[in-house]
Amino acid sequence: MSGSAPVAPATRAFLAVAALGAGLLHAALAPSAPLPLLLILVGIATGELAWAVATLARDRPPLFAVAPALALAPLGVWAALAVVGATASSGTVLELPLVPMGAASLLDLAIATTAAVVLRRGTPVRRSAGALRFVSALTVSACAVCALTIPALGATDAGVAAVTVHHHH
Repeated sequence: MSGSAPVAPATRAFLAVAALGAGLLHAALAPSAPLPLLLILVGIATGELAWAVATLARDRPPLFAVAPALALAPLGVWAALAVVGATASSGTVLELPLVPMGAASLLDLAIATTAAVVLRRGTPVRRSAGALRFVSALTVSACAVCALTIPALGATDAGVAAVTVHHHH
């Protein structure tokens, strides 16, 4: 990554917030999954959350040259589960909730697409963009990702459990 140009702050803000949303969704799906899938989902979530923090903190997001492929890996895992589940002779189909996985997949697809466009353009970053543009991009990105992520989190077992907890006073 040493020879590549830095990524614009507004783009980094979007990438970081999208990775944060996808990581939270994958983390919320993990507890209700069987052990092998739990480990995979925790690994994916940990990677996405760490990448989100590093992307926001640095001019050059880590592993940015392979970010499109890495962002599409969770979609590949979901597709592999669908194929294995559809062809299983045991009659037990492993099913992940559609809404949370769909939302996480949309966020991962947005990350992959944005990173691919940035890598393809390869234009240098304009330093005159300023703090207002960064804060605006961060705010709009956070609002959009929250609008997608929060309802999807509510559709996970962890989200349902969080809502149905009863407090006795």
